[in-house]
Amino acid sequence: MKIGDKVEFYLFSEKRVGEIYNINKKEKTVSITFEGFNYPDVQTFKKLPKKRSDNPSNKSYVPPWYILK
Repeated sequence: MKIGDKVEFYLFSEKRVGEIYNINKKEKTVSITFEGFNYPDVQTFKKLPKKRSDNPSNKSYVPPWYILK
């Protein structure tokens, strides 16, 4: 992924296509712009965490915007 790439992401459970405007390599997140709004620190998941043990921070938390690969 590079700045300016189009990427599919989920925004409140709806699949959207946005453009990457920032990459945070330290925290392994990207920031996406969609319809004039910026969505910072978008995380990438291979699968959504269902149980507390699936999430390394031991919380059952799914952010409102994320990338699912």
